[in-house]
Order: sequence, then C-alpha cells, then structure tokens
Amino acid sequence: MIDKIESSLIFEELGLNPIWKERLNDNNLKNEIYFYQELIFEKNLVFFIALTDDKEELGKQKLFQNICNYLISISDKKIDKCTRCDLSDLVALKRKPKFVLLLADKNLSLGDSLLKKWDLSDISRSKTSLTEMIKKPMSKEILWHDIQSFINKIYSKNESI
Repeated sequence: MIDKIESSLIFEELGLNPIWKERLNDNNLKNEIYFYQELIFEKNLVFFIALTDDKEELGKQKLFQNICNYLISISDKKIDKCTRCDLSDLVALKRKPKFVLLLADKNLSLGDSLLKKWDLSDISRSKTSLTEMIKKPMSKEILWHDIQSFINKIYSKNESI
C-alpha cells in the first residue's frame, strides 16, 4: 500500500513552491555584508565599499582584498586595512568621504541613513559586483574600467577647483 504523502512536501522537494513561500523561507534569506577600505587620492578621502550577500564570503573577501591592494598601490595613502562590517558600522564612522566607489550586488544598495549622512559625497556605482566577478571572471574587466573612470573623475574634480 502507498501512504498518501502531503502535497506540500512533494512541492518543496521538487522545488515547485510558489515564489511567495520561497521568499519567506528563512533558509533562503541572505545576510548583507559590507567590505570597505579608506584611501586618500589627491588629498580627498575615498571609500571603496562592496555590498554583497554572505554566500561564498571567504572568496569575496579575498577578491575585495586583492582589489584593495591595487587601489592602495595607486593611492596617495591608505587609512585603515580592509574591513568587513555591517551598515551600522559604516553609519557610525566619524569621517565623511568626498568620493565613494560602490561595488554592490543587484537589488542591494546603501541604506537611507548612510546616504543621508553622505549626502554631499560623490557616489559612483560599479557596473559589476563581487558575486558577478566570482561567477564570471571576465566581468573583472568591467571593474577595471569603472576604477579608471572613478579615478579620472577624482583628478578632474580636483583640477577644476
């Protein structure tokens, strides 16, 4: 004899749950994490921030550190070492950057409290993210172009002053 199996268990096993049930499932929720580095370019305080989820965190942290090493090599000075933090840590910072380069996953953005605090900062968003660069290494080229544009923007704003 075959016992009757509850259909919700079958749907879950086959991955056929409605989307509203998937989103409410705690196992599918991802925590946002931030990585940030403070740098000085042309006497301007610059923050390099990555906003991502906590999947593959070690790989993303290593990639972010490698990008920071490059930025440090071309900057005038670094302030602190690369750090992992959350939104409240960034909001609590006493220093306010003049320029911010943001590397964020799709559907993630800086919180309103942070944007309000940095209202006069020039925030540039990269067209790629840590997640995308891990999945498709060719997207690192996009970041390279974004960094070049960002640095050119810093130098051009300083020349116009």
